[in-house]
Amino acid sequence: MTGNRSLSSRLILYWVVGSFLAFFTLPATVYLPLTALRVGDNATTGLEGWTTKRARNLVVDSLRQTAEGAKFVEFTPALRTHMARNPEFRFAVFDAETRALLPGSFIDLAGYFDRESRVETRGAMIHLIDDPNPNARGYDRTIDTPIGNMRVIVYGAYFHWDDVLYQLYNYLTLTSLVAFLPLCAVMAIIALFVVRSGLAPLHSAAERVAMIDVNSMDERIARANLPMEVRPFVDAVNSALDRVREGVARQRRFAANAAHEMRTPVAILRARVERLQDDPKKHDIERDVRRIQNIVEQLLALAQLKERAMAGSEVLDLGETTLSIAADYMPVAIDNGRNIEFEGPAAPVTARADRWAVDSIVTNLIENAVRAEPEGGTITVRVGPGPTIEVVDHGEGITFEDRERIFEPFWRKHDRPSGSGLGLAIVRELLNELRGSIDVRATPGGGATFVVRLPGA
Repeated sequence: MTGNRSLSSRLILYWVVGSFLAFFTLPATVYLPLTALRVGDNATTGLEGWTTKRARNLVVDSLRQTAEGAKFVEFTPALRTHMARNPEFRFAVFDAETRALLPGSFIDLAGYFDRESRVETRGAMIHLIDDPNPNARGYDRTIDTPIGNMRVIVYGAYFHWDDVLYQLYNYLTLTSLVAFLPLCAVMAIIALFVVRSGLAPLHSAAERVAMIDVNSMDERIARANLPMEVRPFVDAVNSALDRVREGVARQRRFAANAAHEMRTPVAILRARVERLQDDPKKHDIERDVRRIQNIVEQLLALAQLKERAMAGSEVLDLGETTLSIAADYMPVAIDNGRNIEFEGPAAPVTARADRWAVDSIVTNLIENAVRAEPEGGTITVRVGPGPTIEVVDHGEGITFEDRERIFEPFWRKHDRPSGSGLGLAIVRELLNELRGSIDVRATPGGGATFVVRLPGA
């Protein structure tokens, strides 16, 4: 089972946990240093003020009441231990209702306070003026106890480092938790906003990377608005894209050079075959040589298509251009026992594209349709608004699962040789360069319809 891998969730969680730790360690991280340095309101408190709460709680825990209702202070082991650690420690406890001094209290400390006073002290730090120790501190507070409302006065305890742990432990109360909840909610909202705004450039960079493919290898991720922590990753991605671009360029140069070198010997071979005596074997050899020559030409076109397709676009009358290409291929279709029917647009349709690219696209689609069309059938070439070109055959069709595979180089549905396997791959690559698209649909009654969309003029 994997953990939460969301960076946003983890950052928000860390922020909330950090604010929790900061809030509940304030006594040790903020108040204690300020008190030790006597900064601001802590100048008169001193470190001795830290032990008063612990001393007061020890006294409250030592309060007892007899069955007859008599109240007193019992010297419990915890209280005795505290007094042993603080030899000058004294305390006094008054009943808040009767103002009576409880037995067990230090009478000398109680003498400093007017038990008849009509003022109820809710909490006050005290120092006895005649105390020779200027740092001695005490606390006077009226609180509810298990035996009633009592005025508890403690004085003369020294500061010990374990008082810090005691303060931290007692700071984690329900009241503190309730006070922290609104702060936690605000911090979570701020963290969510900060994290999302901070990661927004990274999401934009990811979207840009997702659009980069082999036909857009020059695209790079901008570093301008990215956080400094992300820039090394972006630089590494850009460097990887540079290496991939160089690798693709080397492969294209190799394929182009190899195909170019093969053109001459294939042309020589074809010329020599044509000079052979007329014989059935000669026709078989000629057909094989033409297939080899077609593969070489297609490989060369595939390697050079980026440069050739973007050599220069022009505004084309798509109806006239497509009609001319279909007419040029008509003799080949007739030799193969097929017909080509052309359906022109009702009004002129123009497109902005390179003439060589459109010629190659339409020729490859017609050639593919001629192979798929049953003997004696008719292929339909249609030009419409959009601008679009449709090439329709009535063969066995293309299954939904194969509609993307047919555009892969050298993919064939059957093992028997039928074309070079590069025609449709070249069509897809050329349309990518032209910012066009191609879809495959089922022909009503059986077959496949290729729909090409080109940029309008």
